[in-house]
Amino acid sequence: MADLAGRGPLGPKPEKQPKAARKPIPKQSQKRKAYMASAERKAGVIHMGLVARLPCLVCGARLVEVHHCPDPRTDMRVLPLCPRHHRREFGSGAYHYSPRAFRELHGTDEALLKIVAAMIKSLD
Repeated sequence: MADLAGRGPLGPKPEKQPKAARKPIPKQSQKRKAYMASAERKAGVIHMGLVARLPCLVCGARLVEVHHCPDPRTDMRVLPLCPRHHRREFGSGAYHYSPRAFRELHGTDEALLKIVAAMIKSLD
């Protein structure tokens, strides 16, 4: 006999089906391990650290995020952008909102990378 909510009589709960085992986290590939230990990676980390010390290319704000330029995406092709000019959620002035509009307004990635290189030289 069921009550108005359609529940059956009180008693022991039915046994639950055991959950499927989770897939193990894949280990790093040999190629990835080799890259992470390479001199190229170490140079990229140093370069990104220098870029992180620069002000935003657009507004000059000091707290920046390091943006990787596409094609080819390497740690040596990065731009310092503040969150307002980097992240999509900040709207039309942001790189990830519309990369094409950002490039039309501020210049191509190649031109901006040349500016960044000059700014890094001035740090020395």
